[in-house]
Amino acid sequence: MRRSPATLALEKRSAELTPHLVRLSPSVWLSIAEDVSNIGMIIGKDGIIVIDTGMIPDRAARVLEQFREIVPSDTHPVKAVIYTHGHGDHTGGSPVFCNEGTRPQIWARSNFGAETTPFEYAGLMPLFKERGARQGGFRLPPEKRICNGIAPVRYPKAGGAVFSGKTGAVPPDHFFSGDNIHIHMAGVELYLFATPGETDDALSVWFPEEKVLFCGDAFYRSFPNVYPVRGTGMRDISTWCVSLKLMAALKPEALAPGHTDPFLGGEIVHEVLTRYREALEYIYRKTVDGMNAGKTPDELAAEIRLPAELAEHDYLKEYYGNVAWTVRNIFNQYVGWFDGNPLHLYRDFTPREEALRMIALAGGQDTLLKEAKNALARNDPAWAARLADHLLALWPEERSFLILKADALDMLGENILTATGRNYTLSVAQELRKKAEAHEKDLQTP
Repeated sequence: MRRSPATLALEKRSAELTPHLVRLSPSVWLSIAEDVSNIGMIIGKDGIIVIDTGMIPDRAARVLEQFREIVPSDTHPVKAVIYTHGHGDHTGGSPVFCNEGTRPQIWARSNFGAETTPFEYAGLMPLFKERGARQGGFRLPPEKRICNGIAPVRYPKAGGAVFSGKTGAVPPDHFFSGDNIHIHMAGVELYLFATPGETDDALSVWFPEEKVLFCGDAFYRSFPNVYPVRGTGMRDISTWCVSLKLMAALKPEALAPGHTDPFLGGEIVHEVLTRYREALEYIYRKTVDGMNAGKTPDELAAEIRLPAELAEHDYLKEYYGNVAWTVRNIFNQYVGWFDGNPLHLYRDFTPREEALRMIALAGGQDTLLKEAKNALARNDPAWAARLADHLLALWPEERSFLILKADALDMLGENILTATGRNYTLSVAQELRKKAEAHEKDLQTP
């Protein structure tokens, strides 16, 4: 299969996600792409402060070794670890930084883990993990999993809870509530600010003496991930924009994101934070305007795009977040699933019943199957997959129908830039092929 522009763009992004260490200021270092998330170090007078810890202990250990080449543990033990939020890719490596001797303070916001708590309460963690594995592409072979858009390819151990603090992470023991807190540790003065956006429990770390800002996942080099396909609670754009405005007002000289390379220089940092906020505000406003005009989520998702002056910037391309998914999330946030068409209040027939009617309308199963194959041949995989769904609603074990949909999903996945959507699509295609193979073996077993 010819590699699409989306594939080539992700391959280019993957080449940029190679492990490296950057000095942000005289006392601050950032490890990038060694682990799934970045890991920061602030060197104080008698210790170091670690900002986020990555996800995979073996990777975190490599980062700590690099940090110890810069400053030794006997004079500068780990005095504190600060979690920018509760996602497991930022907390799972924490045992590595807590096992050098004296237990460091571990700081977080008082609502730490806010995103996963509702899933746990509802008993939905099995669904959360399954969809998370698809989004991350953890079951895909290396040749299909290019990158995660803002993170390099890493394969966590089976059973790890990738999106919560349950990867063996050391729980926080120091918390703050309210807007901010002023703390002193290792002879360093820091401010921790509540900056909700991608998660409600998010915080940013401001080191005023050297004008360095650790922003966690409030910013990274991609259009923001307002809606992850694994599912989540509401990610509020208006709150996210307030956080970005606050960060810009601090006038940092160095911006250390939770993923991807930092930005250095006050003017550049202010510019990217401002444009990031403007991009979110633009999509928000266009969606609301369209809703007031009576348009449906499908119509809005198809028509709303970033203006050229924003879309041209690489840090606003859809490597990780997706504009159309953001539009749908805004619509659902304010008015729920009902799109305004009264017919959609009365969906009284099941997918199987609809499939029976579609096949009758098409003139039979063979005609519908032929049209699905023709759609693939003319490079219309979305329609092919839709028709395959009708066939599978009636014959869910039929090998040829399973392969047909898998082929369509492979074609769709090849052409999407957003890495999480690509991984999810290709993962489901792989699952369909395995199901077809298993059914074939069952038929051949005497």
